[in-house]
Amino acid sequence: MNGNKQTGLTHLHVYSFVIYRMERGTVACIFITACRSLRKIHGNSSHAFHEPYEGIRMDAYTKTLRFNHNPLNLILGTEKKKGLRIGYMEAGLQGFYLNSMETGIHPLKLSKLLAEEFHCTDNESVTGLFQFLINEGDRVSYQIMLPYLLSTENINEFENIIQKRFFGVERFIRQGKNLYKFVKYTEERRDPIIWINDLEKGIIGWDMGLLVNLARASQACGHITKEKAWDYIEQAAKLCSLDLHTAEEIDKSFLLGKAMKSEKIEDWDRLLLCYSLLAKYRK
Repeated sequence: MNGNKQTGLTHLHVYSFVIYRMERGTVACIFITACRSLRKIHGNSSHAFHEPYEGIRMDAYTKTLRFNHNPLNLILGTEKKKGLRIGYMEAGLQGFYLNSMETGIHPLKLSKLLAEEFHCTDNESVTGLFQFLINEGDRVSYQIMLPYLLSTENINEFENIIQKRFFGVERFIRQGKNLYKFVKYTEERRDPIIWINDLEKGIIGWDMGLLVNLARASQACGHITKEKAWDYIEQAAKLCSLDLHTAEEIDKSFLLGKAMKSEKIEDWDRLLLCYSLLAKYRK
């Protein structure tokens, strides 16, 4: 298969259908996806596939973005608002309020989230995680693997190169494969378009989006103070501003980082849905 000029990656055919509706100022979406329905296209098209996949599975669910309408949120400072904006993608995925320190989620549920997904149960553990996200996160390994991913003809070649050049590379290979397949998936959808420039900007939006919302959750659980949570949120805004300059760049950066953590199309669909719902807030 020939590579795509946008990303240098080839195509995976998966069909998705999105139905939008507006209710009382709230953005909602019923998402219906036909997963892994591959069609054979003959000729010299760069979309050609050799083996069609039989069978279609339909999933449907509704997703809503939540805003806190407390008027005190209107007087937040610029840096606080910038920091919260970085976290919109993760907040949308978790069902948090997008625009406030308050998440709108019960502290017991937040404690469960922190403990089960991030092994954070107290000040020491959350502080250690936050420092990791600030100093390294997933973006360090991403920057190491990206040149090899962009320079190879196929994912097997990428895997062979990584195995020859690095030791203990299972995570590199797994995340590289996930990213490769995700970008092919978006190329077929044509929404959003992932350019090489987007890939080169990296995934600091993912690391910092995670930091913003973990700081909010940790504050609600009493692991850190509200003042300290705001410090982390504002620090996230400053770090993001070094590489990302628009809301679209922030959301795409998050998109790539989150997508490489999973190989499941249903996870990518949920992620892309959140990205689509946020489109009106990127203007």
